[in-house]
Amino acid sequence: MFGPFLDQQEWELADWLMTSGASQTKVDCFLHLDITRERMGPSYKDNQTLLQKIDKLPQGPTWKCRTITVKGDFLDENGDPMEEELDIWCRDPVECVHELIGNPDFCDAMKYVPERLFSDESEEEEIINEMWTAQWWWDMQEKLPSGTTIALTQLSQFSGDKQAWRVCISIGNICKAVRRQTSKRGMILLGYLPVTKLECLHEHSRKGAGFRLFHYVMSILLEPLIEAGKKGVQMTCADRHIRMVYPILAAYIADFPEQCLIVGVQPTNCPICEIDSDDRGEPSHAPFRDSARTLSALKDWVTEGVFKDHLVKWCLTHAGAAEIDQRFQCMPDHPTLRYFKKGISTITLTYGAVHSEVTAVARAVIDFIYYASYPSQSTGTLRRLQDTFHQHKEIFVKLGIRKHFQIPKIHMMEHYIALIRAKGTPDGFNTELSERLHIDFAKEGYRASNKKNYIEQMVTYLTRRDAIHKFTAFLIWTDAIPDSQSNSNKADEVQEPVEQVPAATVAAGAPTWSITKHAPWPKTAVRTLINNHGAVDFVPALQAYLNAHVPKGCVTASVYDFVDVYKQIIIDIPSPQRLTDETQRNTIRATPGHPNPGWKKSEPDHFDCVLVHEDGVAEDVGIKGYRAARVRVLFRLPSWFGCTDTLAYIEWFTPFKPPVVPLHMS
Repeated sequence: MFGPFLDQQEWELADWLMTSGASQTKVDCFLHLDITRERMGPSYKDNQTLLQKIDKLPQGPTWKCRTITVKGDFLDENGDPMEEELDIWCRDPVECVHELIGNPDFCDAMKYVPERLFSDESEEEEIINEMWTAQWWWDMQEKLPSGTTIALTQLSQFSGDKQAWRVCISIGNICKAVRRQTSKRGMILLGYLPVTKLECLHEHSRKGAGFRLFHYVMSILLEPLIEAGKKGVQMTCADRHIRMVYPILAAYIADFPEQCLIVGVQPTNCPICEIDSDDRGEPSHAPFRDSARTLSALKDWVTEGVFKDHLVKWCLTHAGAAEIDQRFQCMPDHPTLRYFKKGISTITLTYGAVHSEVTAVARAVIDFIYYASYPSQSTGTLRRLQDTFHQHKEIFVKLGIRKHFQIPKIHMMEHYIALIRAKGTPDGFNTELSERLHIDFAKEGYRASNKKNYIEQMVTYLTRRDAIHKFTAFLIWTDAIPDSQSNSNKADEVQEPVEQVPAATVAAGAPTWSITKHAPWPKTAVRTLINNHGAVDFVPALQAYLNAHVPKGCVTASVYDFVDVYKQIIIDIPSPQRLTDETQRNTIRATPGHPNPGWKKSEPDHFDCVLVHEDGVAEDVGIKGYRAARVRVLFRLPSWFGCTDTLAYIEWFTPFKPPVVPLHMS
């Protein structure tokens, strides 16, 4: 059952030694300790025999090294062109696809045929979220024999490190929620591109040669996909059925400069369509470039490019840094948002009135960002995604802030709707996962090497680590060991035992909440809540609650009472309009600040703001039916009060006002 290891304990020790980050020298020293040999007595006596046992475990797709030669334009002492040899370490992409589509861990998260989703019986409101709900898969499926399956191959690269430029691969058949979790290993390493300074070439020739070298190496990596995509390959899938699978490259996930590199255009051009540079500032319908690899993480372009690089700068120029800084400083703190204590600028300018059309432009861009971030899109939300930026943008020209809008990242907003309809929503293609995997696939392997000929050592390290993961997954699948990984990979929002709301009391699609079983601050005096939490009206508010839920006259609230106080509560909220099964986890905190001993900074107050459903029908998207409030105390009453509910004392904000026309802002 435990392969080359004697029992579960010996395997767990080997697993820990290989994944703890200890160097090979430290592992050797540990295994040579008398206490290790005499009390544990593992069958591997040193690091070398341990590695020999690890190498006997089943492994994933095999690694190969191919050497290519780059001819330079410098001449050597013999008058011949200087040459540079480069190693390409890669796996077969078809084997990688087989590894992914056949992984039984993905059985419940895998699709083999495209689907159409609708939110109404008349089938007028179509839903688009995953790749299998978009049009591109339908178009490709019609070109293949009946009963066959497409493996929607996705590539991702990351070039932010000088040690390795890696390329990862995944398949769109796996749902994006699973694919985005690094612990699920829904994206695996395809290969390392050679990193070179091309010193055999003159400096003026290196840039163009680097572009050509990139495309040549990528053609080597992806060559096996050509034949497999045309003829198909029989693969055992995650549900144990054998299918004829056609692995087809569907998307290449990269940031804007890398997309331009892939398509072979200058960064001033659009990597998706052939629009003229003079027309980029206006709505257009230029023809698409003839390449399926031009799909990108558009979400990153608009959020990072249009909003941060352009819109914020324009607003700072118009309204003044002091005004913008004050608005950022007034925003309430939230655990998932960055709080700008000093604002977003250090420039001291005078206050100024904000032009209404500037506000309209800002709203148009922010609305676009939020609509584009939806995990599911419908026909209706895609209509709202129509860009209204162009209707008001000329105000920046009138104010002298801009002379033109021929900006590539602003032009990219034109392509969102078409690409969402074709490939699915952008959250399945963003670069965040690729950047996170850079730690696993590059940095950790590099640290484990001796920094000489490191790529080969990184490949060996990752091969062994993958073998450990595959063997662990096998042992969990056979119930030989418990599945503790899923719990250890979750965020540690709650450290103590958790009490969840009973499922029987929750309506379908309603939010669920959980809180620690034992209150961190038991028997806290009400007077302390008034002084430290700012709950100035706690006593009358509690009395009003008791009058409504406990027989009148039975209990009277006072400042001398004691309650059990909690630090936070976790609420899982379904996606807007119930378009997906994913939930959004929200942590609501209610903790007063306190000084830390020694050199540590004092902890600030954390009283989070929430939207509370009042009377009337509340909408899934928007603020109708809600009122803003700040949570001051999360508590439970003593048993003798006759109430076992978890309660919250909140501080109401002013009710929302009707939106200002035409800005639609409160």
